[in-house]
Amino acid sequence: MPSSLPSLRMCLALAAAALLGAAGAAQQPALLPDGRLDVTALPATGKPRQCLPLRDMQESRPFENGAIMVRTGANRWFRNDLADTCPALDRNRTIVFRSTVGQMCENDIVDVVDPVSRQSWGFCRLGRFTPVTVPRGSRF
Repeated sequence: MPSSLPSLRMCLALAAAALLGAAGAAQQPALLPDGRLDVTALPATGKPRQCLPLRDMQESRPFENGAIMVRTGANRWFRNDLADTCPALDRNRTIVFRSTVGQMCENDIVDVVDPVSRQSWGFCRLGRFTPVTVPRGSRF
């Protein structure tokens, strides 16, 4: 029987390694076919907000899949899942926020503009701003 104890330890060690590997794989960010981060798959890290102050918005990035990422700090991001489909949205276009109250809120309308020609491609209605963590070094 003493010879079966090392075998049991080996089996337990292999099982633990497999579980750790599976846990690590589950934490890998979801990627789009072109290798960019799928921002719609990022888990929420807090309660969604109805509004964000314009003074806090440092950067915004539109995505074809109906989301806009807004940076408010060094690595503090909010994902806005648009309230409706927005065919004009494209990662190569710019979002123009217009507000007279100093903040952007759910149901506000944003303009989708080509940054070179400055042509408007249409309007999109904002959803809630969900805080998310973008893994360092991610490309999106």
